[in-house]
Amino acid sequence: MTLTLTLYLQYLHMELGLADNTVNAYQNDILALLLFHNSTTSNCIIDDENIASHIKQSKNIDLSPLINIDNNNIISLMAKMRKDGLSIETILRRLSGISQFFNYLLIEKLIKVNPIEFIVKPKRWGKLPIFLTFEEVEQLLNFRDKNVDMGLRNSLMIELLYSSGMRVSELISIKTTDIDFKRGIVTVMGKGSKMRIVPIYDKLLVDIKNYLPIRLERFVKKSDDGYLFLNRYGDSLTRQYVWQWLKSVCKSVGIKKNISPHTLRHCFATHLLSGGADLRTIQIFLGHENISTTEIYTHLADDDKRNILANFHPRYK
Repeated sequence: MTLTLTLYLQYLHMELGLADNTVNAYQNDILALLLFHNSTTSNCIIDDENIASHIKQSKNIDLSPLINIDNNNIISLMAKMRKDGLSIETILRRLSGISQFFNYLLIEKLIKVNPIEFIVKPKRWGKLPIFLTFEEVEQLLNFRDKNVDMGLRNSLMIELLYSSGMRVSELISIKTTDIDFKRGIVTVMGKGSKMRIVPIYDKLLVDIKNYLPIRLERFVKKSDDGYLFLNRYGDSLTRQYVWQWLKSVCKSVGIKKNISPHTLRHCFATHLLSGGADLRTIQIFLGHENISTTEIYTHLADDDKRNILANFHPRYK
């Protein structure tokens, strides 16, 4: 049997029925392992840019060298990722993707054991997610780009991320037909291809309506695939683009925290909880399957309440 990336991706799509984002993540995981395995130096660079370059060369990449990977090779890759500054969470997620590939090899009877099973995985840190204060979010919302059209598009993205708690992958996948202006909702496709209804407040609906003709006139080029947010070339946005753009906005307004689009999702949940919303409601809005995932925000809210005590209670002064 010829073992290629194309065949493996077909297995993930057709046999497991995984969503595109999940398949792309697993693809990057296995290519990271392949790049590391094929490298002749410990200084090899395994980043998104290098992986993307590898994919552009060919989708018919030969994965057969990975059949001989053992647990020592995996441990070396983990050490490399840790040296490169990746978080424990990122390493665990990448190991999960690699383990999925070895399960595929087991099914195809190309290996006898999954080498990941012999590895003691690092424990997750009890690290709380970074979030912004109300004032910092206001700074982002009030930022105006020099390019008026880009500025309107960008401010809408920040508003949607913060006011709805949606993931960046959900944001860039929104199509104009997903928005119901009469009911004030947008339908998004979440993890595992699960649809979720997200409410939009009235002023934001008006802003989106005002943006639609600008989108058609300024952003749509030869054809219109229907995506709400497009780049200057008429293509749908990527997660990397939104991440880099948000970084530049933070720099412009003087926010020095290391934030990402997902930070605004954390802000949505934390600020709701601080305002008195119950955990179950927040779980529904975020699309969490398990409420234990949502409970992390109670710790953030507790910190916020402690700060209030520290500032106003006489015994804390």
